[in-house]
Amino acid sequence: MTTNKIAQEPVSLFSLRRRAQEAKKEPFTFDVDGKIFTMRDPTEADWQVTAALGRGEGDLREFMRELLGDDYEEFAKIRGISSADINALIEAATRHYQGVGRGE
Repeated sequence: MTTNKIAQEPVSLFSLRRRAQEAKKEPFTFDVDGKIFTMRDPTEADWQVTAALGRGEGDLREFMRELLGDDYEEFAKIRGISSADINALIEAATRHYQGVGRGE
């Protein structure tokens, strides 16, 4: 059993609930101003879109269009979303699709 060194309480290294979620491949959903959106796994985005973005030649909007699919147009209408918000969203979606325990 692993314990938290400060509080000496057990720390979970594996979640059966999260495992069940991962097995079902539930889509990653998020909300903005009460609207629900679904995002694909960022690691499965079209390689050309990802490569262009990585070289600084691509457009973050194209990457988000790739990830959001049919939800992109509605998402793009929302004002006040920062690049930090987008980064946090992509990180959260990646963690969701990778599941607990991989690389953590």
